[in-house]
Amino acid sequence: MSLFERALETLYVPRCAACDDRVAGRDPLCPPCASSLVALGPACPRCAEPQAAPPAVVCARCARGRWPLDAMVAPWRFGGDLARALRRLKFGPAPHLARELAPLVAPFLGAAIAAGEIDVVVPVPLHWRRLAGRGFNQAQALAAAARRTAGVATPIDTLVLRRIRSTTPQTGLTSAARAANVERAFAVPPRRHRRVDGRRVLVVDDVVTTGATIAAAARALRAAGAAAVIGFAVARAEA
Repeated sequence: MSLFERALETLYVPRCAACDDRVAGRDPLCPPCASSLVALGPACPRCAEPQAAPPAVVCARCARGRWPLDAMVAPWRFGGDLARALRRLKFGPAPHLARELAPLVAPFLGAAIAAGEIDVVVPVPLHWRRLAGRGFNQAQALAAAARRTAGVATPIDTLVLRRIRSTTPQTGLTSAARAANVERAFAVPPRRHRRVDGRRVLVVDDVVTTGATIAAAARALRAAGAAAVIGFAVARAEA
């Protein structure tokens, strides 16, 4: 940590990522907001589709072999004050909230990197027009903050995967429409194939619903030679 970053830490007043109330220490949410957190629970290990009861088993879609991810990690359900915090981060826009949320994400990100023997972390990119409008990529901000908090050395690569086609927001679309919306929306430029060829990749997003976006990203990484692609999202929303 640089001297400047240490000075910021000294001046920094921790606040709840959902409601902005002051919190103790580095807690990501105040107690009332934290009480709305719901763990994902039993889910398909390959796509994180929630299941009614343990043990978690591979769902029918993944069993048919059409799913490009080797595994999918999404520790929390999207809802309550976590959803409010993620919306504030994304649409505020409030990139500093990635730091607030990092303690909530870091243990799971670190475990996924270790268990998956990950070589490189790749945030799901935004199209350049949306990035210019928002000013930052929330998936990149969350991955960087959680990686730093977890204390892992696995690098983040923000150049290898590109969003080559602008797409409409996924919210409100059916599962089929979501898949069509992001089909061939991502690519790894040929000159960057060496960055993923033969490597194990963790692709990170903020929220996964049907998984269409993260699956499209995974297909592009596999086409570039990735040995394995594991997905990670902070939360899983209802499709």
